[in-house]
Amino acid sequence: MILVVFTTIYDAMSFFKHPTSAQNDQEIIIDRQNQLLENWKEIQCPHLFSLNTEFSKANKCNCENMIGQINLPVGLAGPVRIIEVSGEPEDFFVPLATSEGALVASVGRGLKAINKAGGARIFVKNVGMTRAPVFSFMNGAEAFAFANYLDQKDTLAEIKKITEVTSNHLKFQKLQSFVRGRKVYVRFSFLTDEAMGMNMVTIALQKLWEEFLSKYEGIQMLALSSNVCTDKKTSYINQLFGRGYSVQAEVFLSEDILRETLKTTSKDLMKTHLAKNLIGSNLAGSPATNMQFANVAVAFYLATGQDAAHVTEASLGSTFVEEDEQANGVYFAVSLPDLPLGSIGGGTNLPAQKELKSILSKTKEVLSSKQLVSILAAGVLAAEISGLAALSNHTLAAAHNKLARGKHEK
Repeated sequence: MILVVFTTIYDAMSFFKHPTSAQNDQEIIIDRQNQLLENWKEIQCPHLFSLNTEFSKANKCNCENMIGQINLPVGLAGPVRIIEVSGEPEDFFVPLATSEGALVASVGRGLKAINKAGGARIFVKNVGMTRAPVFSFMNGAEAFAFANYLDQKDTLAEIKKITEVTSNHLKFQKLQSFVRGRKVYVRFSFLTDEAMGMNMVTIALQKLWEEFLSKYEGIQMLALSSNVCTDKKTSYINQLFGRGYSVQAEVFLSEDILRETLKTTSKDLMKTHLAKNLIGSNLAGSPATNMQFANVAVAFYLATGQDAAHVTEASLGSTFVEEDEQANGVYFAVSLPDLPLGSIGGGTNLPAQKELKSILSKTKEVLSSKQLVSILAAGVLAAEISGLAALSNHTLAAAHNKLARGKHEK
């Protein structure tokens, strides 16, 4: 039954392929699809089907068979003072689209502690967007010969020339080859300017195959993307080499801040970090030695129009807590080596996401990808600080009970 109705919706889209009014074509298509759904099941969905003119444009490039929109609550935590190595300190709000009560409050408490300590120091590096095709040969000798061929100066120059012509924003960075049996996995890395760039890279490598690599004797491309990219999955290769952006955020928290703002001590915080993030993660076989990176990452991704599936990669990071005598407290840091993120493209230009990004800074209307990464890192740092503090003084359950229970109207 579901297959039938969406096949019908697809037919309706085809019917309106060339509407008489270009201005309203997307709204007409969506309205027609809504009518088909209402006829299939006699039910009204005023919230789901409610669309403004601007959002209906998402049917063109963000979502196929579009019928409406699902709203999420959005909260702002902060502002927080961010200190980038190459820039002046600046204050930013951290936007979080979430239905999890207590998350925004927890991040807010962590940001308060960070601000009392003078701000979060952020280190950002664009490590490049990757895509890794896999090629096959008759035997291992041919596979190793191809891997060596890719490392030649002339080959790299040709790869650069062919791929970069596909976009003014694309810059070939490097490649790494891995031979397994008679297959060669080639991990290409590109800088993609302000875009997250995954589609940009995919298109460039398809052109590279068609115009250049396919001419290599005895080669067969098995897939344009293997799992060595690694896209939307947990992997050690991304943790080691990064993907998209790599960022670290750090702060020194004094014993006074720990006691007054977070209601804990450096001794209790260290015990909790060791037991949970280090030993607990080791016991579970998890490469992600953190408390809740994914909580902040997915809420930030949804709020700013990122591809939410990349939260799998964004959660792949580590929290560091060390006692520090000079600070009379602790050194607290988070490392996120794998952050696919962009300030343009995809869902970043959806109306609400676009508006939200414009209010995060008091002085800037448009934020760069690097600035978005910095804001996300500060939010993750705050959540780790607040969350671990709540675990260390046994108030986590009480906070959720207070903020996320029993408040819905019946």
